[in-house]
Amino acid sequence: MTADELRSFALLEKVLRWSAVAVLVAGLGVSVLIWRAADRIERETGGAQAADPDALPSPLEDRKQLRELELYGGQGSVLMEQAKGMLHGKSLAKTVAVGSVITAAGLFLITVRRPD
Repeated sequence: MTADELRSFALLEKVLRWSAVAVLVAGLGVSVLIWRAADRIERETGGAQAADPDALPSPLEDRKQLRELELYGGQGSVLMEQAKGMLHGKSLAKTVAVGSVITAAGLFLITVRRPD
């Protein structure tokens, strides 16, 4: 390898490592903010949503509804219904945190591999 190629690889490696740090810090920071907001909302409502008799239950809570959902929409609709729970509140904070850790780890692992 020439000196220019080594310099460009070193620069790319540096950029990827700083990108990994930025992704990790930003992702964990955002997940903390989401978690705190969800916690505040839970305290303010005081479980009023759980005691609401007019609230519709999730199709995943009833076997008959789950079977009908799977029958008419297939397994994909069941998976989408399960994914809805991951996209709000504290579950969203956990999802964002795990996603940022995995992304940052991937960027770090890319920098570890050296060209031959």
